Amino acid sequence: MRSPSPLLPLRTLPARLARSIRRGWLVWTAALAVLAITTLALLDEQREYEGALVALTRQQQMLALLLSDELAARLAAVRRDALLVADDVSAGHGPSEGMRKAYPSIEVRSSESAPSPHPPRTMSVLVPSTEGRTVELTVPVAWVMGPSARIERPDELVVLVRPPDEELWQAADGRQIRSDPLTRAANEGHDTTRIERDDAVALGLPDRRAVAAVDATDTGTLGRWTTAVVASASQERDRWERARGRLLLGVLVPCALIVAFGATALRRQRRELELEKQLALAALVRTSDERLARASRAATTGTLAMGIAHEISTPLGVIVGRAEQLAGRVGEDPKAARAVRTIGEQADRITQVVRGFLDLARGGSPSLRPVDPGDVAHGALRLVEHRFVAARVVLVTAVEDDLPTLAGDLRLLEHAVVNLLLNACEASGPGMQVALSVRSADAGVDFVVEDRGAGIRPEDIARATEPFFTTKAAGSGLGLAIVHEIVNIHRGSLVLEPHEGGGTRARIHVPAQGKECSDA
Repeated sequence: MRSPSPLLPLRTLPARLARSIRRGWLVWTAALAVLAITTLALLDEQREYEGALVALTRQQQMLALLLSDELAARLAAVRRDALLVADDVSAGHGPSEGMRKAYPSIEVRSSESAPSPHPPRTMSVLVPSTEGRTVELTVPVAWVMGPSARIERPDELVVLVRPPDEELWQAADGRQIRSDPLTRAANEGHDTTRIERDDAVALGLPDRRAVAAVDATDTGTLGRWTTAVVASASQERDRWERARGRLLLGVLVPCALIVAFGATALRRQRRELELEKQLALAALVRTSDERLARASRAATTGTLAMGIAHEISTPLGVIVGRAEQLAGRVGEDPKAARAVRTIGEQADRITQVVRGFLDLARGGSPSLRPVDPGDVAHGALRLVEHRFVAARVVLVTAVEDDLPTLAGDLRLLEHAVVNLLLNACEASGPGMQVALSVRSADAGVDFVVEDRGAGIRPEDIARATEPFFTTKAAGSGLGLAIVHEIVNIHRGSLVLEPHEGGGTRARIHVPAQGKECSDA
């Protein structure tokens, strides 16, 4: 015998994946919906965060403009003081006492002498006097930036000034800082720029992105000075992260609860389906209920059949495989061999039922042949007679002569009538009467079952044919659903209504051969 190809599992993998997706399509749909909602919400939060950065940048632009104007005013004041000192020198007076106190260095020299280099973090203002001498005032840059120190906030906002023809930026506390993003923005004429985390840390701000506004002012003889206001976006970022966390909790926690409850309900439903399946399989080995059980499974709705068949097929394969392995290991123990053989037989029986499920789920329909309505009625009576005798319920029948021939499946039509009769029997007490009448009506045949039991509530009529809907404590909820499916296969109609005086009337209408029901 040829050994199986090692590529077979790879070939079956897409099919298994497709089956898994088909089985869990609702879970996949819910997961995709949650992902889409979460993504849209996060994008919306991201847009709000970007909007907050834009608003923060505009605030820094206003501050940069104000501080730049204040810087220009202070530089103009220094130049005026230098002119006053030059006038005093021209008049033969030295710098006044007030000027000497205001400026740390006032130097008067001849115009031919070269200016001395000013100390770091200071600036010098040169003004010629009328005698050909030059007055040089030296002032700390930090003094020029006096207003900046009042608005700076540690770890939040820093103000920097770049004097003319210099690469380093001056801070209000006297620090000299090199910042490529600020220099690039100033050289390229940009009003605003974004500062990345590493550059923000170099400026003394938190390890977060920052925004900066840059403004340059031309002070004439004192050159072009540039003011930069840099604000950390840490608060906006922290606020966005908190909002994102609340959003994720608000979406994921309810979704997790829904999935948990859904999974619990699904497991419970599967256990119920498995139990009902086991009960139905046990009925196959008992008297006339065996035929009824087989017809029930053949007529179950396509979707339900496909779901049950898929759920059973995998464990069936495992059972059959294990049984075959056990058969070769039991040896001469007759009891064990008989038990293994029973397992295989029951598994084969289940396999046959599953195949019937799949045929119906794939759209297969029974072959419709000429059927005598009288044969349907008499066959159904034979199947349920013992149940009526055991329940001590009287069964009365009335079958018209010369009924039109139907196009249908005798076995399925019998099963539909049997289900209605069994429902009527279960609803009736000892000594009560159930009537079955078969008569011509509307180019077809009516099968009418009437009982005098508790009856059906008007609000339950619409749901009575739904699978698993039942008002009986021990009912499976499949009987009327099966009847409804059989009637649909035969292009007929099923009508349930309360009986006058109590009880229920159930009517199946099947069109005659060559006809079609108008309300099918």
